[in-house]
Amino acid sequence: MQLTFAFYCVVTYLVVITVVGIYYGKKVKTQEDYSVAGRSLPTPILIGTLMATWMGAGTVLGGPAASGYQYGLMAAIAFSMGSPVGQFVLSFVAKKIRRMNAQTVPEVIEKVYGRLARVLATVIIMLAYIGIVAYQYKGVGLILNSILGVPENIGTLIAFGVIVVTALFGGLYSVAYTDFLSCCMMMAGLVIGVPMAISMAGGWSWISANIPAGHLGFGSISFPQLLGFFFPVFFYVMGDQNMYQRFFAAKDEKTAMQSGIGWMLGCTATYFFVAAAAIAARALYPNINAAQSFVHLATHGMPTIIGGVCVAAITAFIVTTANSFLLSVGVNMSWDVYARFVNPEAPTERKLFVSRASVLGLGILAYVVIQYYPELLILQQYTYTMYGAAITPALLGAVMFPEKITPLGGIVSIFTGGAVTIAWETAKNAGWALAKTYPPVLIAAPLAILALIIFKKNGTNK
Repeated sequence: MQLTFAFYCVVTYLVVITVVGIYYGKKVKTQEDYSVAGRSLPTPILIGTLMATWMGAGTVLGGPAASGYQYGLMAAIAFSMGSPVGQFVLSFVAKKIRRMNAQTVPEVIEKVYGRLARVLATVIIMLAYIGIVAYQYKGVGLILNSILGVPENIGTLIAFGVIVVTALFGGLYSVAYTDFLSCCMMMAGLVIGVPMAISMAGGWSWISANIPAGHLGFGSISFPQLLGFFFPVFFYVMGDQNMYQRFFAAKDEKTAMQSGIGWMLGCTATYFFVAAAAIAARALYPNINAAQSFVHLATHGMPTIIGGVCVAAITAFIVTTANSFLLSVGVNMSWDVYARFVNPEAPTERKLFVSRASVLGLGILAYVVIQYYPELLILQQYTYTMYGAAITPALLGAVMFPEKITPLGGIVSIFTGGAVTIAWETAKNAGWALAKTYPPVLIAAPLAILALIIFKKNGTNK
Protein backbone atom coordinates (compact mmCIF):
# COMPACT_ATOMS: atom_id res chain seq x y z
CA MET A 1 0.00 0.00 0.00
CA GLN A 2 1.35 3.40 -1.04
CA LEU A 3 1.12 5.94 1.82
CA THR A 4 1.28 8.99 -0.45
CA PHE A 5 -0.28 12.41 0.03
CA ALA A 6 -3.09 11.27 -2.29
CA PHE A 7 -3.72 8.33 0.04
CA TYR A 8 -4.20 10.63 3.02
CA CYS A 9 -6.47 12.93 0.97
CA VAL A 10 -8.72 10.02 0.00
CA VAL A 11 -8.82 8.59 3.54
CA THR A 12 -9.61 12.02 5.01
CA TYR A 13 -12.40 12.53 2.50
CA LEU A 14 -13.96 9.13 3.21
CA VAL A 15 -13.80 9.66 6.99
CA VAL A 16 -15.27 13.19 6.81
CA ILE A 17 -18.27 12.26 4.68
CA THR A 18 -18.96 9.21 6.85
CA VAL A 19 -18.97 11.34 10.02
CA VAL A 20 -21.11 14.05 8.37
CA GLY A 21 -23.52 11.40 7.13
CA ILE A 22 -23.99 9.97 10.62
CA TYR A 23 -24.40 13.48 12.08
CA TYR A 24 -27.21 14.40 9.71
CA GLY A 25 -28.98 11.18 10.65
CA LYS A 26 -30.13 13.06 13.78
CA LYS A 27 -32.30 15.32 11.62
CA VAL A 28 -34.37 12.46 10.24
CA LYS A 29 -37.71 12.05 12.03
CA THR A 30 -40.12 11.07 9.24
CA GLN A 31 -40.20 9.19 5.93
CA GLU A 32 -40.29 12.55 4.12
CA ASP A 33 -37.17 13.70 6.00
CA TYR A 34 -35.41 10.55 4.87
CA SER A 35 -36.43 10.48 1.22
CA VAL A 36 -36.63 14.21 0.32
CA ALA A 37 -34.79 15.94 3.21
CA GLY A 38 -38.02 17.36 4.61
CA ARG A 39 -38.39 19.41 1.40
CA SER A 40 -36.00 21.94 2.92
CA LEU A 41 -32.87 22.11 0.75
CA PRO A 42 -31.62 25.63 -0.11
CA THR A 43 -30.18 26.58 -3.50
CA PRO A 44 -26.41 26.11 -2.85
CA ILE A 45 -26.90 22.66 -1.29
CA LEU A 46 -29.29 21.63 -4.04
CA ILE A 47 -26.88 22.68 -6.80
CA GLY A 48 -24.07 20.78 -5.08
CA THR A 49 -26.04 17.56 -4.68
CA LEU A 50 -27.40 17.73 -8.25
CA MET A 51 -23.87 18.14 -9.64
CA ALA A 52 -22.24 15.53 -7.43
CA THR A 53 -24.95 12.96 -8.10
CA TRP A 54 -25.03 13.45 -11.86
CA MET A 55 -21.27 13.49 -12.45
CA GLY A 56 -20.06 10.05 -11.44
CA ALA A 57 -17.47 7.64 -12.73
CA GLY A 58 -18.73 8.28 -16.27
CA THR A 59 -17.39 11.83 -16.11
CA VAL A 60 -13.84 11.15 -14.95
CA LEU A 61 -13.28 7.57 -16.18
CA GLY A 62 -15.39 7.61 -19.34
CA GLY A 63 -17.52 10.22 -21.06
CA PRO A 64 -15.67 13.47 -21.80
CA ALA A 65 -12.37 12.16 -20.41
CA ALA A 66 -12.17 9.01 -22.54
CA SER A 67 -13.75 10.51 -25.69
CA GLY A 68 -11.54 13.62 -25.49
CA TYR A 69 -8.40 11.52 -25.14
CA GLN A 70 -9.37 9.08 -27.88
CA TYR A 71 -11.15 11.26 -30.45
CA GLY A 72 -10.54 14.93 -29.74
CA LEU A 73 -11.76 18.05 -27.98
CA MET A 74 -14.98 18.53 -29.93
CA ALA A 75 -15.87 14.87 -29.46
CA ALA A 76 -15.60 15.35 -25.70
CA ILE A 77 -17.78 18.43 -25.88
CA ALA A 78 -20.33 16.65 -28.09
CA PHE A 79 -20.45 13.76 -25.62
CA SER A 80 -21.04 16.18 -22.77
CA MET A 81 -23.61 18.48 -24.39
CA GLY A 82 -26.47 15.97 -24.12
CA SER A 83 -26.34 16.61 -20.38
CA PRO A 84 -26.66 20.44 -20.23
CA VAL A 85 -29.26 20.49 -23.02
CA GLY A 86 -31.36 17.98 -21.09
CA GLN A 87 -30.70 19.88 -17.85
CA PHE A 88 -31.84 23.11 -19.51
CA VAL A 89 -35.17 21.50 -20.41
CA LEU A 90 -35.53 19.98 -16.95
CA SER A 91 -34.76 23.29 -15.23
CA PHE A 92 -37.81 24.91 -16.79
CA VAL A 93 -40.15 22.18 -15.60
CA ALA A 94 -38.51 22.07 -12.14
CA LYS A 95 -41.32 24.18 -10.65
CA LYS A 96 -43.91 21.67 -11.87
CA ILE A 97 -41.80 18.80 -10.50
CA ARG A 98 -41.56 20.45 -7.07
CA ARG A 99 -45.29 21.23 -7.11
CA MET A 100 -46.13 17.53 -7.33
CA ASN A 101 -44.87 16.90 -3.76
CA ALA A 102 -43.93 13.33 -4.67
CA GLN A 103 -41.08 11.18 -3.38
CA THR A 104 -40.29 8.95 -6.37
CA VAL A 105 -40.67 8.82 -10.14
CA PRO A 106 -43.05 5.80 -10.06
CA GLU A 107 -45.32 7.80 -7.74
CA VAL A 108 -45.51 10.59 -10.35
CA ILE A 109 -46.18 8.06 -13.09
CA GLU A 110 -49.03 6.43 -11.15
CA LYS A 111 -50.78 9.77 -10.68
CA VAL A 112 -51.30 9.99 -14.44
CA TYR A 113 -51.04 6.45 -15.82
CA GLY A 114 -52.27 4.23 -13.00
CA ARG A 115 -51.06 1.39 -10.82
CA LEU A 116 -49.64 -0.90 -13.53
CA ALA A 117 -47.43 1.89 -14.86
CA ARG A 118 -46.07 2.46 -11.36
CA VAL A 119 -45.17 -1.22 -11.04
CA LEU A 120 -43.41 -1.24 -14.43
CA ALA A 121 -41.44 1.92 -13.62
CA THR A 122 -40.44 0.58 -10.20
CA VAL A 123 -39.13 -2.68 -11.67
CA ILE A 124 -37.07 -0.93 -14.37
CA ILE A 125 -35.61 1.61 -11.93
CA MET A 126 -34.73 -0.95 -9.27
CA LEU A 127 -33.02 -3.33 -11.71
CA ALA A 128 -31.04 -0.49 -13.25
CA TYR A 129 -30.05 1.25 -10.02
CA ILE A 130 -28.96 -1.84 -8.08
CA GLY A 131 -26.54 -2.65 -10.88
CA ILE A 132 -25.25 0.92 -10.95
CA VAL A 133 -24.53 0.80 -7.23
CA ALA A 134 -22.69 -2.50 -7.68
CA TYR A 135 -20.51 -1.05 -10.42
CA GLN A 136 -19.71 2.01 -8.29
CA TYR A 137 -18.45 -0.27 -5.50
CA LYS A 138 -16.16 -1.86 -8.06
CA GLY A 139 -15.12 1.52 -9.44
CA VAL A 140 -13.97 2.80 -6.05
CA GLY A 141 -12.16 -0.50 -5.47
CA LEU A 142 -10.31 -0.13 -8.78
CA ILE A 143 -9.41 3.51 -8.05
CA LEU A 144 -8.06 2.70 -4.60
CA ASN A 145 -6.11 -0.20 -6.06
CA SER A 146 -4.62 1.51 -9.11
CA ILE A 147 -3.73 4.80 -7.42
CA LEU A 148 -3.15 3.93 -3.79
CA GLY A 149 -2.20 0.26 -3.91
CA VAL A 150 -5.13 -0.88 -1.72
CA PRO A 151 -6.08 -4.49 -2.63
CA GLU A 152 -9.10 -4.36 -4.91
CA ASN A 153 -11.32 -6.55 -2.72
CA ILE A 154 -10.49 -4.39 0.32
CA GLY A 155 -11.16 -1.21 -1.68
CA THR A 156 -14.53 -2.56 -2.78
CA LEU A 157 -15.39 -3.41 0.83
CA ILE A 158 -14.37 0.09 1.96
CA ALA A 159 -16.59 1.56 -0.76
CA PHE A 160 -19.49 -0.60 0.40
CA GLY A 161 -19.10 0.59 4.00
CA VAL A 162 -18.84 4.31 3.25
CA ILE A 163 -21.61 4.32 0.63
CA VAL A 164 -24.07 2.38 2.78
CA VAL A 165 -23.39 4.41 5.94
CA THR A 166 -23.82 7.81 4.24
CA ALA A 167 -27.14 6.71 2.70
CA LEU A 168 -28.42 4.61 5.62
CA PHE A 169 -28.48 6.96 8.60
CA GLY A 170 -29.35 10.39 7.28
CA GLY A 171 -31.14 9.63 4.02
CA LEU A 172 -31.19 12.57 1.61
CA TYR A 173 -30.18 14.94 4.42
CA SER A 174 -26.78 13.28 4.76
CA VAL A 175 -26.42 12.51 1.06
CA ALA A 176 -27.21 16.10 0.02
CA TYR A 177 -24.86 17.78 2.48
CA THR A 178 -21.99 15.34 1.89
CA ASP A 179 -22.62 15.82 -1.84
CA PHE A 180 -22.21 19.56 -1.37
CA LEU A 181 -18.85 19.07 0.37
CA SER A 182 -17.76 16.65 -2.33
CA CYS A 183 -18.82 19.03 -5.09
CA CYS A 184 -16.77 21.87 -3.58
CA MET A 185 -13.72 19.60 -3.47
CA MET A 186 -14.30 18.37 -7.01
CA MET A 187 -14.55 21.88 -8.42
CA ALA A 188 -11.48 23.06 -6.49
CA GLY A 189 -9.45 20.17 -7.84
CA LEU A 190 -10.54 20.83 -11.42
CA VAL A 191 -10.33 24.62 -11.44
CA ILE A 192 -6.87 24.68 -9.83
CA GLY A 193 -5.40 21.38 -10.96
CA VAL A 194 -6.14 21.33 -14.69
CA PRO A 195 -4.72 24.81 -15.49
CA MET A 196 -1.63 23.98 -13.40
CA ALA A 197 -1.13 20.70 -15.28
CA ILE A 198 -1.41 22.52 -18.62
CA SER A 199 1.02 25.21 -17.46
CA MET A 200 3.55 22.63 -16.17
CA ALA A 201 3.36 20.81 -19.51
CA GLY A 202 4.44 23.93 -21.38
CA GLY A 203 1.17 25.71 -21.96
CA TRP A 204 -1.71 25.15 -24.37
CA SER A 205 0.50 25.89 -27.38
CA TRP A 206 2.82 23.00 -26.46
CA ILE A 207 -0.13 20.68 -25.95
CA SER A 208 -1.66 21.70 -29.30
CA ALA A 209 1.61 20.90 -31.02
CA ASN A 210 1.89 17.46 -29.45
CA ILE A 211 -1.49 15.92 -30.12
CA PRO A 212 -2.62 14.16 -33.32
CA ALA A 213 -3.67 16.36 -36.23
CA GLY A 214 -7.30 17.36 -35.96
CA HIS A 215 -7.50 16.48 -32.27
CA LEU A 216 -8.77 19.93 -31.36
CA GLY A 217 -11.70 19.29 -33.68
CA PHE A 218 -13.83 16.18 -34.05
CA GLY A 219 -10.85 13.95 -34.80
CA SER A 220 -11.79 10.61 -36.33
CA ILE A 221 -15.29 10.46 -34.88
CA SER A 222 -18.24 9.91 -37.21
CA PHE A 223 -21.66 11.57 -37.19
CA PRO A 224 -23.46 8.41 -35.99
CA GLN A 225 -20.97 8.21 -33.12
CA LEU A 226 -21.77 11.81 -32.19
CA LEU A 227 -25.46 10.91 -32.09
CA GLY A 228 -24.55 7.91 -29.94
CA PHE A 229 -22.77 10.22 -27.53
CA PHE A 230 -25.47 12.91 -27.35
CA PHE A 231 -28.89 11.28 -27.27
CA PRO A 232 -28.56 8.55 -24.61
CA VAL A 233 -27.35 11.13 -22.08
CA PHE A 234 -29.93 13.70 -23.24
CA PHE A 235 -32.87 11.37 -22.67
CA TYR A 236 -31.53 9.80 -19.50
CA VAL A 237 -30.87 13.05 -17.62
CA MET A 238 -34.44 14.22 -18.20
CA GLY A 239 -35.82 11.11 -16.50
CA ASP A 240 -33.25 10.26 -13.82
CA GLN A 241 -35.10 9.67 -10.56
CA ASN A 242 -32.19 11.07 -8.53
CA MET A 243 -32.66 14.49 -10.12
CA TYR A 244 -36.42 14.47 -9.58
CA GLN A 245 -35.99 13.55 -5.92
CA ARG A 246 -33.71 16.53 -5.46
CA PHE A 247 -36.25 18.86 -7.05
CA PHE A 248 -38.88 17.31 -4.75
CA ALA A 249 -36.53 18.19 -1.85
CA ALA A 250 -36.19 21.89 -2.74
CA LYS A 251 -37.60 24.25 -0.11
CA ASP A 252 -39.83 25.88 -2.75
CA GLU A 253 -40.50 26.04 -6.48
CA LYS A 254 -38.22 29.03 -7.10
CA THR A 255 -35.32 27.21 -5.42
CA ALA A 256 -35.93 24.19 -7.64
CA MET A 257 -35.70 26.22 -10.85
CA GLN A 258 -32.69 28.28 -9.74
CA SER A 259 -30.88 25.13 -8.67
CA GLY A 260 -31.60 23.47 -12.01
CA ILE A 261 -29.98 26.34 -13.87
CA GLY A 262 -27.00 26.35 -11.49
CA TRP A 263 -26.67 22.58 -11.96
CA MET A 264 -26.58 23.01 -15.75
CA LEU A 265 -23.95 25.77 -15.63
CA GLY A 266 -21.79 23.91 -13.11
CA CYS A 267 -21.82 20.68 -15.10
CA THR A 268 -21.02 22.52 -18.33
CA ALA A 269 -17.97 24.14 -16.72
CA THR A 270 -16.87 20.79 -15.29
CA TYR A 271 -17.08 19.07 -18.69
CA PHE A 272 -14.83 21.70 -20.27
CA PHE A 273 -12.19 21.26 -17.56
CA VAL A 274 -12.33 17.45 -17.87
CA ALA A 275 -12.10 17.68 -21.67
CA ALA A 276 -9.08 20.01 -21.41
CA ALA A 277 -7.47 17.58 -18.97
CA ALA A 278 -8.01 14.72 -21.43
CA ILE A 279 -6.37 16.68 -24.25
CA ALA A 280 -3.41 17.54 -22.00
CA ALA A 281 -3.08 13.88 -21.03
CA ARG A 282 -3.07 12.87 -24.71
CA ALA A 283 -0.13 15.19 -25.36
CA LEU A 284 1.81 14.13 -22.27
CA TYR A 285 0.96 10.41 -22.16
CA PRO A 286 -0.04 9.23 -25.66
CA ASN A 287 -0.04 5.51 -24.89
CA ILE A 288 -2.21 5.13 -21.79
CA ASN A 289 -5.74 3.77 -21.47
CA ALA A 290 -8.20 6.50 -22.55
CA ALA A 291 -10.39 5.89 -19.49
CA GLN A 292 -7.40 6.56 -17.22
CA SER A 293 -6.44 9.89 -18.83
CA PHE A 294 -7.72 12.20 -16.09
CA VAL A 295 -6.55 9.91 -13.29
CA HIS A 296 -3.07 9.65 -14.85
CA LEU A 297 -2.82 13.42 -15.29
CA ALA A 298 -3.78 13.97 -11.63
CA THR A 299 -1.18 11.53 -10.31
CA HIS A 300 1.66 12.37 -12.70
CA GLY A 301 1.09 15.82 -14.18
CA MET A 302 0.08 17.96 -11.21
CA PRO A 303 1.87 19.19 -8.07
CA THR A 304 1.63 16.69 -5.21
CA ILE A 305 -0.90 18.59 -3.11
CA ILE A 306 -3.20 19.50 -5.99
CA GLY A 307 -2.88 16.01 -7.45
CA GLY A 308 -3.86 14.52 -4.10
CA VAL A 309 -6.95 16.71 -3.96
CA CYS A 310 -7.85 15.67 -7.52
CA VAL A 311 -7.48 11.97 -6.66
CA ALA A 312 -9.81 12.48 -3.70
CA ALA A 313 -12.16 14.36 -6.04
CA ILE A 314 -12.17 11.40 -8.45
CA THR A 315 -13.15 9.16 -5.54
CA ALA A 316 -15.83 11.70 -4.61
CA PHE A 317 -17.31 11.59 -8.12
CA ILE A 318 -17.95 7.87 -7.71
CA VAL A 319 -18.99 7.75 -4.04
CA THR A 320 -21.53 10.57 -4.36
CA THR A 321 -23.17 8.87 -7.32
CA ALA A 322 -23.30 5.50 -5.57
CA ASN A 323 -24.88 6.62 -2.31
CA SER A 324 -27.47 8.64 -4.22
CA PHE A 325 -28.50 5.67 -6.35
CA LEU A 326 -28.57 3.41 -3.29
CA LEU A 327 -30.77 5.82 -1.35
CA SER A 328 -33.01 6.26 -4.38
CA VAL A 329 -33.62 2.56 -4.93
CA GLY A 330 -34.09 2.04 -1.18
CA VAL A 331 -36.88 4.62 -1.22
CA ASN A 332 -38.41 2.80 -4.21
CA MET A 333 -38.58 -0.36 -2.14
CA SER A 334 -40.09 1.32 0.92
CA TRP A 335 -42.38 3.87 -0.76
CA ASP A 336 -43.37 2.25 -4.08
CA VAL A 337 -43.59 -1.34 -2.83
CA TYR A 338 -44.07 -1.49 0.95
CA ALA A 339 -46.06 1.68 1.64
CA ARG A 340 -48.06 1.41 -1.59
CA PHE A 341 -48.90 -2.29 -1.80
CA VAL A 342 -47.91 -4.08 1.43
CA ASN A 343 -48.89 -1.79 4.30
CA PRO A 344 -50.36 1.55 3.16
CA GLU A 345 -51.48 2.37 6.72
CA ALA A 346 -48.06 1.83 8.30
CA PRO A 347 -47.09 4.47 10.91
CA THR A 348 -44.24 6.89 10.24
CA GLU A 349 -41.76 5.00 12.40
CA ARG A 350 -42.45 1.77 10.52
CA LYS A 351 -42.03 3.40 7.11
CA LEU A 352 -38.75 4.96 8.21
CA PHE A 353 -37.51 1.61 9.51
CA VAL A 354 -38.40 -0.08 6.21
CA SER A 355 -36.59 2.68 4.28
CA ARG A 356 -33.38 2.15 6.22
CA ALA A 357 -33.71 -1.62 6.11
CA SER A 358 -34.19 -1.40 2.33
CA VAL A 359 -31.07 0.71 1.88
CA LEU A 360 -29.03 -1.72 3.97
CA GLY A 361 -30.48 -4.82 2.33
CA LEU A 362 -30.12 -3.54 -1.23
CA GLY A 363 -26.62 -2.25 -0.46
CA ILE A 364 -25.62 -5.72 0.71
CA LEU A 365 -27.30 -7.27 -2.35
CA ALA A 366 -25.34 -5.02 -4.72
CA TYR A 367 -22.09 -5.93 -2.94
CA VAL A 368 -22.81 -9.68 -3.10
CA VAL A 369 -23.72 -9.45 -6.79
CA ILE A 370 -20.59 -7.56 -7.86
CA GLN A 371 -18.32 -9.78 -5.76
CA TYR A 372 -19.78 -13.22 -6.41
CA TYR A 373 -22.40 -13.14 -9.20
CA PRO A 374 -21.34 -10.44 -11.73
CA GLU A 375 -23.01 -12.38 -14.56
CA LEU A 376 -26.38 -11.32 -13.11
CA LEU A 377 -25.61 -7.74 -14.17
CA ILE A 378 -26.18 -8.61 -17.83
CA LEU A 379 -29.92 -7.97 -17.34
CA GLN A 380 -29.15 -4.72 -15.56
CA GLN A 381 -27.28 -3.44 -18.59
CA TYR A 382 -30.46 -3.72 -20.66
CA THR A 383 -32.60 -1.99 -18.04
CA TYR A 384 -30.15 0.90 -17.71
CA THR A 385 -30.11 1.35 -21.49
CA MET A 386 -33.90 1.30 -21.73
CA TYR A 387 -34.42 3.83 -18.91
CA GLY A 388 -34.10 6.86 -21.18
CA ALA A 389 -36.46 5.37 -23.76
CA ALA A 390 -39.05 3.68 -21.54
CA ILE A 391 -39.25 6.00 -18.51
CA THR A 392 -38.30 9.50 -19.71
CA PRO A 393 -40.99 10.11 -22.40
CA ALA A 394 -43.81 8.89 -20.15
CA LEU A 395 -42.44 10.80 -17.15
CA LEU A 396 -42.06 14.11 -19.00
CA GLY A 397 -45.55 13.66 -20.39
CA ALA A 398 -46.89 13.17 -16.86
CA VAL A 399 -45.13 16.30 -15.60
CA MET A 400 -45.71 18.63 -18.56
CA PHE A 401 -48.99 17.52 -20.16
CA PRO A 402 -50.97 15.48 -17.59
CA GLU A 403 -54.28 16.81 -18.93
CA LYS A 404 -53.59 15.60 -22.49
CA ILE A 405 -52.32 12.05 -22.04
CA THR A 406 -54.04 8.84 -21.04
CA PRO A 407 -53.20 5.81 -18.86
CA LEU A 408 -53.26 3.61 -21.98
CA GLY A 409 -50.83 5.94 -23.73
CA GLY A 410 -48.44 5.78 -20.76
CA ILE A 411 -48.52 1.98 -20.55
CA VAL A 412 -48.00 1.58 -24.31
CA SER A 413 -45.20 4.17 -24.24
CA ILE A 414 -43.31 2.38 -21.46
CA PHE A 415 -43.74 -1.01 -23.13
CA THR A 416 -42.72 0.37 -26.53
CA GLY A 417 -39.58 2.08 -25.22
CA GLY A 418 -38.51 -1.03 -23.34
CA ALA A 419 -39.35 -3.57 -26.06
CA VAL A 420 -37.69 -1.62 -28.88
CA THR A 421 -34.56 -1.12 -26.78
CA ILE A 422 -34.26 -4.85 -26.05
CA ALA A 423 -34.91 -5.72 -29.71
CA TRP A 424 -32.31 -3.18 -30.88
CA GLU A 425 -29.70 -4.40 -28.41
CA THR A 426 -30.38 -8.00 -29.47
CA ALA A 427 -29.93 -7.04 -33.12
CA LYS A 428 -26.68 -5.25 -32.27
CA ASN A 429 -25.34 -8.32 -30.49
CA ALA A 430 -26.31 -10.39 -33.53
CA GLY A 431 -24.15 -8.16 -35.72
CA TRP A 432 -26.77 -6.07 -37.55
CA ALA A 433 -24.82 -3.10 -38.93
CA LEU A 434 -27.55 -0.49 -38.46
CA ALA A 435 -28.08 -1.48 -34.82
CA LYS A 436 -24.33 -1.33 -34.22
CA THR A 437 -24.18 2.17 -35.73
CA TYR A 438 -27.04 3.96 -33.99
CA PRO A 439 -27.98 3.89 -30.26
CA PRO A 440 -31.30 2.22 -29.37
CA VAL A 441 -32.68 5.33 -27.68
CA LEU A 442 -32.60 7.12 -31.05
CA ILE A 443 -35.26 4.70 -32.31
CA ALA A 444 -37.02 3.69 -29.08
CA ALA A 445 -37.61 7.15 -27.58
CA PRO A 446 -39.40 8.66 -30.63
CA LEU A 447 -41.62 5.58 -30.84
CA ALA A 448 -42.42 5.88 -27.12
CA ILE A 449 -43.32 9.55 -27.65
CA LEU A 450 -45.44 8.58 -30.66
CA ALA A 451 -47.39 6.16 -28.45
CA LEU A 452 -48.25 9.01 -26.07
CA ILE A 453 -49.46 11.13 -29.00
CA ILE A 454 -51.52 8.37 -30.62
CA PHE A 455 -53.39 7.56 -27.42
CA LYS A 456 -53.75 11.11 -26.15
CA LYS A 457 -57.13 12.48 -25.07
CA ASN A 458 -59.30 13.85 -27.85
CA GLY A 459 -61.07 17.20 -27.66
CA THR A 460 -64.24 15.83 -26.11
CA ASN A 461 -62.33 14.23 -23.20
CA LYS A 462 -60.58 17.34 -22.00
